[in-house]
Amino acid sequence: MILLENKLRKKLLTYSFTHPDESYYVRELANLIGMDAGNLSRELKKFEKEGIYVSHRRGDLKFYSLNKKYPLYKEIKIIIFKTEGVGGQLKEMLNQFKDIVLAFIYGSYTKNKEKRTSDIDLIVIGNINQDKFLEKINNLEKELNREINFTTYTEKEFENERKKSGGFLDMIIKDKILLLKGQLNAGKPE
Repeated sequence: MILLENKLRKKLLTYSFTHPDESYYVRELANLIGMDAGNLSRELKKFEKEGIYVSHRRGDLKFYSLNKKYPLYKEIKIIIFKTEGVGGQLKEMLNQFKDIVLAFIYGSYTKNKEKRTSDIDLIVIGNINQDKFLEKINNLEKELNREINFTTYTEKEFENERKKSGGFLDMIIKDKILLLKGQLNAGKPE
C-alpha cells in the first residue's frame, strides 16, 4: 500500500499524525482538512481495514483515530513528519533563508513523546533577518496549529555555546535531534 499516493491521504495522515491523540467523525475531519466527506470515509475504511486507524461509536456517530499499536505506526509517523508534517514544512520554510547554515528540532517531537498540545522546539544557526523569520514562523504556527519555540544563534555564538561542557546546547545535541538544514560535525555547523 502506498500511503501518500494522493492528496486526500497526504492531508489525512499529516493531520492525524500531527494530532495523534484526537478522534474525529468523518464530517468533522473532512471540514478540518478541507476534503470531501464521502471520499474521506472510503479512505478511512481502507485504513481501518489495514489497521492504521481504529473506530468507535458514540451514539450515531463513528469516530476514527490513529491506531498507535499498528506495527508500522512509528515508521509512518517518521515518514509523515519528515515529508509532509512538521519536519517537512519547517524544512521548506528554512530553505527560503540562504543564511541559515544549520537548523534542527529537539524535545518531545524528536523523542516520540509529543502530545496534542506539545510545542515544537527549534534551533537555528546563521545570520538571518529576524523580522522576516518571525513572520514565516508565525504563518507556519497558524498552519500547523502548533506553537514553535525557536532560538537563533550566529555561527560564532553557537560555537562558543557548544564549548560549554554540560551547557544547554551540549545536552540537546547529545540527546535526540532532527536535522532540518545543514550538518552537525563535532558540534560545529558545516
